[in-house]
Amino acid sequence: MKLRSNENKPDLFKEEIIDPRQIVKDDEVFIRMTLAERLQHVTLITCFLLLVFTGLPLLFDPTVWLQRMFFFEGSFNLRGIIHRTAGVGLILLSFFHIGYMTFTRRGRANLVALMPKLEDITDAFESFNHNLGLTSWLHRKGTFKAFFQEHPYWLFHESPKYGRYNFIEKFEYLALLWGTFVMILTGFFLWANNLSFRIFPLWIFDIFRIIHSYEAVLAFLSIIIWHLYNVHLNPEVFPMSRVWIDGKITGHELRTLHPLEYEELVKKRLQEGRFS
Repeated sequence: MKLRSNENKPDLFKEEIIDPRQIVKDDEVFIRMTLAERLQHVTLITCFLLLVFTGLPLLFDPTVWLQRMFFFEGSFNLRGIIHRTAGVGLILLSFFHIGYMTFTRRGRANLVALMPKLEDITDAFESFNHNLGLTSWLHRKGTFKAFFQEHPYWLFHESPKYGRYNFIEKFEYLALLWGTFVMILTGFFLWANNLSFRIFPLWIFDIFRIIHSYEAVLAFLSIIIWHLYNVHLNPEVFPMSRVWIDGKITGHELRTLHPLEYEELVKKRLQEGRFS
């Protein structure tokens, strides 16, 4: 990427083409997640894992491994206590997160950036076709050669450029909000079963149990299959992104993983005259 300098800048930059890496160094460090955001993330991980390991066993028959898990007297009751405690932790975290995203400037900025846009649909479409590589393969074979020469967009040679959050991160965030709401709502009525039986017929209580159980399975699978790959096992960040630990991202990572955000930062520094 090359950027032309702003005409209001010194003469040195009026005619020359500037390498953005002179403006935002590859080894420059930026805060991607603040301490408050990292603590929320760690709390979410802790509550999620406790809820999964103490809740999923209820879906299965008492096989050998389950008997080993609950091997001492009172262990199953302890499981219930841990599960409910983690559930309360998730509820408190949800209220804190709502407050953070509503009443802090950074939270509001993140919320706006996380909201889906029309570009996310096209990004998903382009990313899928770029990874599939079908049109590029057809082009190499000489199929529809004239069409692809006239419309090179459909070759999808490059993956789309993303800003602060890509469509996967936005989808995961919205799925987290929805899933948390569903789990808290159904979990409350399963916990307060006496209240549930007074308000709802038995079949409604059974629906709550089914939804709660299979939403938990869906959340577990989405984390270990999708989230872990995109955030940690993806070749671009393998073996692990450390953002969730130290909250930092380098200029190189910003340039390669979030190019639109990187370009905005370069333009801002050019306008402010911050270059070396």
